[in-house]
Amino acid sequence: MQSLHDTHVKLLAFDILSLIPSSSHPNTVIRKGTHILSRAESLDIVTFWEHKSDRFLKFTIDDGTGCIPYVIWLNQLTSPYFSRRCPPDVRRIAEVAKSFATVVQIGVLVRVRGKVGVYRGNVQLTVVDVVVERDPNAEIVHEGGRSESISTKVGFDEGGGGGF
Repeated sequence: MQSLHDTHVKLLAFDILSLIPSSSHPNTVIRKGTHILSRAESLDIVTFWEHKSDRFLKFTIDDGTGCIPYVIWLNQLTSPYFSRRCPPDVRRIAEVAKSFATVVQIGVLVRVRGKVGVYRGNVQLTVVDVVVERDPNAEIVHEGGRSESISTKVGFDEGGGGGF
């Protein structure tokens, strides 16, 4: 099995939503039974947004093959998970998370990288970083990096034929 652990892999929503949890590798998922993933990258339009002040921001982006759920945790200053860390570091992490949350707006084209996980039986990505994409060609270039996913989804053979 090929490991892509700690590599942000460009995937379509269709691929992300078909990931299954790995029983042998904690905090990782398996793609098509052959690749172990822990991180993913996607780029598209924000279509849903739910904000719980000082707790989290949930949002989805839609790339035409499905909607990818993301979460930005905003509870670093109150979470026991961060209590053992250096307070200035925790404050900086909280500031970065809040800055990411201000970027996410419905209808905005964003590039998001996140850690892949499973929450209540569903795949969820925890945001590592998010950036508003201002280049109108970014979607096309990003999809070029996902050519395997696109050719598999569309049904092209490995030779790339496509009939163009």
